[in-house]
Amino acid sequence: MLGKNPEKKPELFRPMLVDFIDHEHELVLLSEKIDWNYFEKEFSPLYSKVGNPSHPIRFMVGCLLLKHLYNLGDETLEKAWIMNPYMQAGKSGKEISKTAQNHRHETDS
Repeated sequence: MLGKNPEKKPELFRPMLVDFIDHEHELVLLSEKIDWNYFEKEFSPLYSKVGNPSHPIRFMVGCLLLKHLYNLGDETLEKAWIMNPYMQAGKSGKEISKTAQNHRHETDS
């Protein structure tokens, strides 16, 4: 099932990335130039209409781009994602993401 991009609202204890990142950073600029709607349109038909929701297409495409750009494997991408807010910018929305940490806890069980 296709995951949805949740609409982000400011929260008191979860800072918004756009409030403290450098908007001239290469990853921020790249994420602004990518036509994310193109990927949504192309990949949406490949998802099932039933079952558990997936990660959003934007997140998945963003992770694949980061893996290719920085020659990262799955585990190293996860660690880099947690440590580098610029990798999170544009891939999962505008707030600091816990996606990689949640995924790690799910796979440890």
